[in-house]
Amino acid sequence: MDRIFFRLSLLPVMIFAACNSPMQNKEERAAKDSANAPVQAPATEDVKSVTLDTTYGDYRISAIARGNNSMRDLILAVGSKKDSTQADSTIEKDVKGALKNMMIADLDGNGKPELYLQMLSEGTGQFGKIYAFDIGPKITRINTYSLDTMQQKAYRGQDTFFIKGKTLVRTFPAFRENDPDALTANTRGIIVYHLQKAGDTLKLLPAK
Repeated sequence: MDRIFFRLSLLPVMIFAACNSPMQNKEERAAKDSANAPVQAPATEDVKSVTLDTTYGDYRISAIARGNNSMRDLILAVGSKKDSTQADSTIEKDVKGALKNMMIADLDGNGKPELYLQMLSEGTGQFGKIYAFDIGPKITRINTYSLDTMQQKAYRGQDTFFIKGKTLVRTFPAFRENDPDALTANTRGIIVYHLQKAGDTLKLLPAK
């Protein structure tokens, strides 16, 4: 009898232990699995690419803007129409805005073209920026400081750029100071830029 009594007295202890085991508690197990699950990294913005191609004389030219709103690179490739297997290239890192337009001209009249790439900021302002390159005999950047630092009370973005003769023309809606609306639909500010050489550097400078 003593032996039987000993076994029966242990049975409630074993059942009690089993009922309180975390392996038998589904809610606790689910909570534990959730806590140990790897943290998912937030999704990054999709990388987008915009490509513009053109030809000029014997040149074939490609401009590629690749990236997203946080970081965008501009890749420029210049080759000969007679040989599609080779091209000179350059990369501008962390450019501002999205690639919208490509213009090619010979504004300094030296017989070798320049490339003017219009970028436009994303958002309500849509501020324009020009990345300009001399593409012969090698690709070199043209100084656009006067465009980048232009300040006028009437200016609030929404730029349009175009080539006219031997000049680069910039137009934009003209605003009155502290007025949210443009003066009129047809009132626009206009700035004309000439390409000039200063030492070994080409610069776009406003006409005087």
